[in-house]
Amino acid sequence: SHDRKKQRMLLESNQVFKALDMSDLLGRIKPSKMDKYKQVDEFLRLISQTLDTQDLKQDQVCVVDLGCGHAYLTFAVGEFLKDKYKKVSILGVDERDESKEHNEKVALKLKVEAKFIAAKISDTPNQVVDIAIALHACDTATDDAIYWAVKNNAQVIMAAPCCMHELQTQIKEAPEPWALLTKNGLVKERLVDLITDSLRAQILKLLGYRVDIVEFIGGEHTARNILIRAVKTNQSSSDIDKDRYQQMLSQWQIKPYLAKLLAAELKASAGI
Repeated sequence: SHDRKKQRMLLESNQVFKALDMSDLLGRIKPSKMDKYKQVDEFLRLISQTLDTQDLKQDQVCVVDLGCGHAYLTFAVGEFLKDKYKKVSILGVDERDESKEHNEKVALKLKVEAKFIAAKISDTPNQVVDIAIALHACDTATDDAIYWAVKNNAQVIMAAPCCMHELQTQIKEAPEPWALLTKNGLVKERLVDLITDSLRAQILKLLGYRVDIVEFIGGEHTARNILIRAVKTNQSSSDIDKDRYQQMLSQWQIKPYLAKLLAAELKASAGI
């Protein structure tokens, strides 16, 4: 009786979860969908915290979900933001035609302004975007999402990476004394995953974003529980940030895929 009930960002009975077939007739989230609901809830909590510190000072907001799947997060974000802005425009991108058709039907049920396209993240047309989100886009698709967001001048980027293989294949020998860790395959895999996300964050910092890496949901719900959160400030990067980044690449003999995509931007912004 003394336990405090957690305040949810969207109630289980919200129309969005009914339209997405996540809740039952009594407006309760189905047990099979509870992990998904908690992921969405924590994502919304982080968006709310971010917008509290980054006032976009505008009547309307454009959200792009890169790799949206069946758009659980897409529709929830739109529903959450409608009380903060007069107009919320949504674009969901997923390469599967089936996802596009499913999501368009849900949008009709909810009577919301949402557009969906069937395309790879890397093929997404340029457009105005304020908030770019990407939840568990596999391997370099996360880099494609970050690149697209930067290229389109997103004010807020929130990306939760998934599996990562690109740097794993580049690292043949680790600089000493890190070979103590990388001699064990499992430890090497986890370490390089962390290096990948840390370099993604540093690249965004060098491009004028304020960046942090947070746990957006407990590991009992998903092993892929890291979120890169970036807010555009246009602040110039410091020499120490540039030096640390370049030293990391030199010592490990690596070239992140995101750095290749954003080569022109890094040269213009940080002279790298």
